[in-house]
Amino acid sequence: MYYLLFLIFLLLQLQLDSVKSVKLNCIVTGIEKHVSSSNLNNKINKFGSLEMVHKFFVCKEASKLLKQGNTIEQVRSMLKTDFSKSVDLEVLFKLKLLKKNRKRAISAEDVKARREQSEKNEKDYYELQQKIQSCSKAFTEWATGGPNQCQVPYGGTCIRPDIYYNNEYSKEGRCRTCPYHEHCLCASKSLR
Repeated sequence: MYYLLFLIFLLLQLQLDSVKSVKLNCIVTGIEKHVSSSNLNNKINKFGSLEMVHKFFVCKEASKLLKQGNTIEQVRSMLKTDFSKSVDLEVLFKLKLLKKNRKRAISAEDVKARREQSEKNEKDYYELQQKIQSCSKAFTEWATGGPNQCQVPYGGTCIRPDIYYNNEYSKEGRCRTCPYHEHCLCASKSLR
């Protein structure tokens, strides 16, 4: 059985080798192209059969324009063809010739929502900066002890570790120059 299939395959190869070129119609533009026997053999190896090559053949010009993101109608108008046969999009997806349009039009509601969110974020940031600059007791305890003082049993958190580590050899203590040292809940606070 396998021997018979192998012989049929060899006969088909001999027939294709004896043919110098084959005419293939582009499925997008309808342009007729001559394909040499070596290219045809490569396409048959890629797609499986001559019927599949006819089903999947797209000329170079059309494939180049499709890869650039043009639609089928735009490609047809650019190449000035009157071909109006519908093209199966799955075939073009399999050939990796269609790209998804990543540019999404932004609606007025999206613009409004983004503007409101950015204004809210700006307002929250401004309020946080005001709290930080005021060095208030509530802010310092919230920042060093965590919400509801949850970090205090673990030693608290230093707000300004840059000051703590830069003043390692200071005679005044590491935390003396920190503006938050008065209400800090960090266990490693050193004022000497």
